[in-house]
Amino acid sequence: MYILAMHKNVAKRMADMKGYTIKEKIFTISASILPYPFMIATIWTVFTSLKPLLYIGLAFYIIGLTPYILTIRIFVKTPIDRQFSGGPFRVSRNPMYVSATLMFLGICIMTTNTVLFVILIIMVILQHFMILAEERVCILKYGVNYESYIKEVPRYVFNI
Repeated sequence: MYILAMHKNVAKRMADMKGYTIKEKIFTISASILPYPFMIATIWTVFTSLKPLLYIGLAFYIIGLTPYILTIRIFVKTPIDRQFSGGPFRVSRNPMYVSATLMFLGICIMTTNTVLFVILIIMVILQHFMILAEERVCILKYGVNYESYIKEVPRYVFNI
């Protein structure tokens, strides 16, 4: 039962594109779909035989997996009308995207697959534009609270 409630809460949040322009919706939908071809392509991709790359990639994957799981927990526990603020959201305004990117980068390194690297680069670019749209809408929705959050917490991990 908890899993079903968790899925519904996450699905509601992910599907809400109220206030997005057509262009922002296209970026958001594209960025949301692109991880699937990446994961499908990964199924048929062989790991590298170069041990150092395998270990480096595995390290990136594990470093990304931990905050990803913590982010999902915050995502589920935070009421739908509230702004995220705890856990990994104290370090990054977008910990789910940052951690997923680290995991995908780990897979790219472990497989040394150029196609996966290209998909990852496109995914990161699309996610950036999706994040800009999310932030614009969050400012409208949460106002001053979100604006002060922007000043305190970097978009990714470092202020770029």
